[in-house]
Amino acid sequence: MHLEQFKEKYNYPNATQVMRQYLDIKFANIECLVLFRMGDFYELFYEDAITASRVLGIALTKRGKTGESEIAMCGVPYHALFNYLNKLLEEGFKVAICDQMETPEEAKKRGGYKAVVNRSITRIITPGTIIEESLLEAGTPNYLVSIAVENKSAAIASVDLSTSEISVITIPEAEIINEIARLSPKEVLLAEKYRSNELASKIGGQLSKMISFQVDSFYAIAKCEKIILEFYKISDLSAIGNLSSSGVSAVGSLLEYVSLTQKENMPKLPKPKILNYFKFMSIDASTRRNLEITNVQNGGLKGSLFSCIDETITKAGSRLLYQYILAPLLDIVAINKRLETTAFFYDNMLLTEAVRKSLSKTGDLERCITRINMRRSTPKDLLSIKYTIEIAEKIMADFVNLKGLGINENIENIIKPLIGLHSLYEIIDESIREDASNSISDGKIIKLDYHPKVSQLHDLLDNGRSKIEQIRDKYRKETGIDSLKITNNNVIGLFVEITSRHANKIVDDKFIHRQTTINSIRYTTSELQELESNMVNAKLLVVNLEQELYDKICSQVIDNHQLLLTLANALSQLDVYCSYAFTAKKYDYCRPKLTGDLVFSIIGGRHPVVERVLAKSNDCFIQNDCQLSMDERIWLITGPNMAGKSTFLRQNALISILAQMGSFVPAVSAEIGIVDKIFSRIGAGDDLGRGQSTFMLEMLETSAILAQATHQSLIILDEVGRGTSTYDGVAIAWSVLEHIHDKIRARCLFATHYHELTAMEEILPSLANYTVDIDDNGEHILFLHKIKKGSADRSYGIHVAQLAGLPKSVIQKAKELLNKLEKDSMKSGKKVLKDESHNMNLFALNPSSEEHKKLYDEISKVDPDKLSPREALDIMYFLKSIT
Repeated sequence: MHLEQFKEKYNYPNATQVMRQYLDIKFANIECLVLFRMGDFYELFYEDAITASRVLGIALTKRGKTGESEIAMCGVPYHALFNYLNKLLEEGFKVAICDQMETPEEAKKRGGYKAVVNRSITRIITPGTIIEESLLEAGTPNYLVSIAVENKSAAIASVDLSTSEISVITIPEAEIINEIARLSPKEVLLAEKYRSNELASKIGGQLSKMISFQVDSFYAIAKCEKIILEFYKISDLSAIGNLSSSGVSAVGSLLEYVSLTQKENMPKLPKPKILNYFKFMSIDASTRRNLEITNVQNGGLKGSLFSCIDETITKAGSRLLYQYILAPLLDIVAINKRLETTAFFYDNMLLTEAVRKSLSKTGDLERCITRINMRRSTPKDLLSIKYTIEIAEKIMADFVNLKGLGINENIENIIKPLIGLHSLYEIIDESIREDASNSISDGKIIKLDYHPKVSQLHDLLDNGRSKIEQIRDKYRKETGIDSLKITNNNVIGLFVEITSRHANKIVDDKFIHRQTTINSIRYTTSELQELESNMVNAKLLVVNLEQELYDKICSQVIDNHQLLLTLANALSQLDVYCSYAFTAKKYDYCRPKLTGDLVFSIIGGRHPVVERVLAKSNDCFIQNDCQLSMDERIWLITGPNMAGKSTFLRQNALISILAQMGSFVPAVSAEIGIVDKIFSRIGAGDDLGRGQSTFMLEMLETSAILAQATHQSLIILDEVGRGTSTYDGVAIAWSVLEHIHDKIRARCLFATHYHELTAMEEILPSLANYTVDIDDNGEHILFLHKIKKGSADRSYGIHVAQLAGLPKSVIQKAKELLNKLEKDSMKSGKKVLKDESHNMNLFALNPSSEEHKKLYDEISKVDPDKLSPREALDIMYFLKSIT
């Protein structure tokens, strides 16, 4: 909407001065809900008011008219702002906070009686730029990301303003969705040119992320480079590192957006970490969803792998664990460093318990520091820093007192930052009151003995009450009115109050009449007015002085912010490794061994989440082995429904994730060749909003796996091909298995109900059949949840249907039909597929029969580069003659 259209719509020329001020500010922030400070309320007008009234459930009123149109209005108390903000942000709104930049008295002095108070936007709050504790999820990051695409690659810059964490990663363009799924940002910045693009559709639709579109020039490289140089006060980008051109656009646009939303209160962000995409295990969006790594299918944390292993004590520790689980490592040396640290705390549980007990008394340093940097802190943030420094020193003392533990270099590097900030502790300890108010505008935050003037002013305020009582007693004696009171209100200040029946006793001229009510008469005196003036001035003086002192103390904290962030990181690491050790000891996890080959040997493996759920009902989880190797890379797993195939598949994927993030794993023993990528195709579900059926989604996900998987990947597939007809499905599943075996040559767990596929064991040398054991006595079936060598001859689907309570008549009819179908239709199915497979694999695989061995040997002797056309034809006739 153009300015002239906007003014015409809201009848701008006929609006009052205040409403014209509002409309000017609203037009400049058209995409935001504008909260307009008027006295003790933040008011919303016009469409903003209607929207906020609906979302917040507050009364909608009106504020006069602009021309013939009534102005809709609603508001929230300024002191309760954050109680309402959360609802607006959850609905995806951006909120512009418009504050009064002067008092009404200052406005009158500046422009007379009719002067309008100056107002300005002090901050725009969006889901990705929150720093307030009450609006944040304590244990997970709150990422804002910006995406810049260039020449088939993309850079994604991410920042968590609440913790001053910023990084950038350059990835193939095809990996954008997977990286966004990994970060799970609260807000995504994207160029306007992608608004109608598939990329925006996937981010906003498939991943349900809020997108804030920016004009294309927002990502201009020259502009973004200038922003970065100015923000970090550097002369060359090489001071940050080797940033790609798309990385420059991503970081620069991110900083620009932070500047636009935070206005004058820019955070002190460190230089962005440049992450290497190829150092982390790749887990695509579908696999993250299927494995429920950080969220379950409905979006909640409870029931996810993260919630299961999160035994951290601190909020910052929980966030670091969240980052570790998002990006397991690929480098064996780095993984083993983490595992050694975990092992240290596992072997020294007394120390671990002592550290965990101390950590429970620390504050959230990262977020405290950020609020102080952005001038949005409270005295409690300073006190939290003080307590945390004190506890950190205690934790260091615990390590020093236990020198015999054999502290290695990894541990020494972690605990080194725990000391070195005692002088800052003393500054805060000497200055900030333990009972400090949570608002710096209320005073009573500085200790009386920290500054002589503070003590003097507080003495005046504290003794003011006794002064008032002395004057009251004097006036009672002079007037003979024992019930005379001295009180105050915001309208007339301090006043003498008597009941009406004593009116004739006030005869002295020093009592100046101020107000008469139904039951009382109120007076003031010059003595009271002088005392009141002194007390008001003292209140203003002490508040201003305390704010000045508070700002100076905060400046000293800011001077030490890098040391404080280093301390925060040390405490977070201690929390994570102690959490690893605590979980391992409590739930009997083992230390995994990582190798550079394709071994995947899990003995007595368990599903970490399912095991915990069963334990609550006193049920025991059945352990299972999984031993993949070069000779047996693929397990084809058959067995009944509900027997535990999907659980078995998932648990092995989760074990590899845990191992490569540095955690012990739920198994008796584990040896794992580094997994570069995990792919999971489990479960079914439509995406009808995008016109995709269950089967189409299955094929899309399977296609992505076959395109992206490598020799080092781990693939788990469940029921591939089940969304179509039986023979279609068998054909697809067969072909997928062959492709994984022959082309990708990756480790794979493949669960299926197509028993015809078990014939592939005779054709594919690195495929082995496994099944889930059952106890079938003819009448009753017991699922044993144990994986064993071999194959199942049926799926027991009718048995599951019976357990589900289908009518007996339906079950009986199903049994009869099944028997008939098995006799008539399945007699030759396996043989046909087996014969076809032999034909398809004639040249790809080592033959097993004597006939095929002879053929294989003859082909092996042929050198195509030395054959003439005639010789090649002769060989073809010869090969045909021996088959």
